[in-house]
Amino acid sequence: MMIPWPVLLIPQYLIVLRLGFINTYWAIILPALYSTFGIFLMRQYMHSIPDELIDAARIDGAAEPDIFVRIILPMCGPVLAALGIFTFMGSWDSFIWPLVVLSKESMYTLPLGLAMFNQRFWTDYAAVNAGAFISVIPVIIVFLLLQRRFIEGIALTGLKG
Repeated sequence: MMIPWPVLLIPQYLIVLRLGFINTYWAIILPALYSTFGIFLMRQYMHSIPDELIDAARIDGAAEPDIFVRIILPMCGPVLAALGIFTFMGSWDSFIWPLVVLSKESMYTLPLGLAMFNQRFWTDYAAVNAGAFISVIPVIIVFLLLQRRFIEGIALTGLKG
């Protein structure tokens, strides 16, 4: 997390190049699957889950995968919603990475497509504004769908153990 993302740009590019994913959608999807911030966020949240719940499940005879799937994961709903929004926003607004790994204009992401409206001596502001408005709609939908989880997480923070 302490290493700036531009420093990691070349190693990520070399990995995607060696995997043969340049100019494919996998070149955009694969690096977005891993997030150091996401691992740290989930770890910190899972440390706040009381150990008594896990011990009670073990006493009841639950296996470790069952404890994770049936007890820990449902309790992580608010942090998973937050991480989902952060990851979606980071991927949705990504400009540099798709510009580096994609060369076909037909595969460009929305931010790259909006940048295509800029010409050398003029810009079609009506088209840029319409595209920007359309690009915000999925972000608003994702936030509205996951907003309820944020409220649940705030309500559960006052629970006494």
